[in-house]
Amino acid sequence: MLVAVLMIFVVFSFTGVAVLNVSYISTVASTETINNIKLQYAMESSVNESLWRMNNGPDSLINVEADGITTLFDPVLNVLSVKVDKFQMETEILLDLSEDTHFDRALASDETINTNGNDVDADEENQSRFFSFMPEVDLDYFTDNAVAIHTENFHRWDGGGKHEDDEDFDEGIHVFTGSFLEFKKMHLYNHTLVFTGRYILFSDDNEISAPVPVDSADALPALVFSNSDSYFEIEAEGKNYDKEDKINGAIYTAGTIILKKGELSGPIVGKTITMEHGEEYNNQIDFKDTEHPKHYRWTKGFKNKKHYDWPKQIGRWKTKKWKKKHHA
Repeated sequence: MLVAVLMIFVVFSFTGVAVLNVSYISTVASTETINNIKLQYAMESSVNESLWRMNNGPDSLINVEADGITTLFDPVLNVLSVKVDKFQMETEILLDLSEDTHFDRALASDETINTNGNDVDADEENQSRFFSFMPEVDLDYFTDNAVAIHTENFHRWDGGGKHEDDEDFDEGIHVFTGSFLEFKKMHLYNHTLVFTGRYILFSDDNEISAPVPVDSADALPALVFSNSDSYFEIEAEGKNYDKEDKINGAIYTAGTIILKKGELSGPIVGKTITMEHGEEYNNQIDFKDTEHPKHYRWTKGFKNKKHYDWPKQIGRWKTKKWKKKHHA
């Protein structure tokens, strides 16, 4: 009888120890879960606060060390580092805040992008975006580097469909200061056309290609319309609307651009951008952004990229460290 009682006591003892052990493990796991949640909250709050500081003041305001949290921004690499040492945990993440500019997008505006239900068939990373400002045209840059400055008004340049450069159009930057200008069957390669006047018309079919930038150099645009009253259309002509413009390189307008039918590499940067809706055009603006990725970068003639305070956003991020601290 005594042996049986002792055995029962031993069984209950082991059971009690097991229950206590499970309870302890459960408590520890619960505590670690809570600390993980607290750590995530502290990390997310620090990232949000850092982005707010960067977008509302000098980037140097982000470099802070307080209450177990250290934030540091590397302006050269555009990387934000956030370290948190709290709640018996320590972690560090690195966030790529590479600047997203107008010239990284197929369509970019600070005012109007009206697609009228048409698809923008650009790559996902080049999709449309609104910005709070427009790049500033640096006319001095274009005139100082121009191979020719054209002052004609009421003038037509006709390439005659020969698919070769007009004799008056050497490769490089051409500045046009007049109004009521028409381009017909012009095929210009390694060219940048800058218009300061109004009423610029492309008729029949034209192909304008900006120079392709080398390595990491800034790009040159294909077309620039600096007049805020400018109105320019990319459309189709011919019996079956089989004649259309092909523009490889950035198009910038301080006014309005209407996209009806044509082949464009993008980016298109404008005050007002509208994709025309109409069966006769087959709603066909064919973006060739993936075939011309080198045009999607900062573009010359719009001051230095560092001249602007770009909105910071998270591009890529990685966890460098996330672990529980061990105490002796």
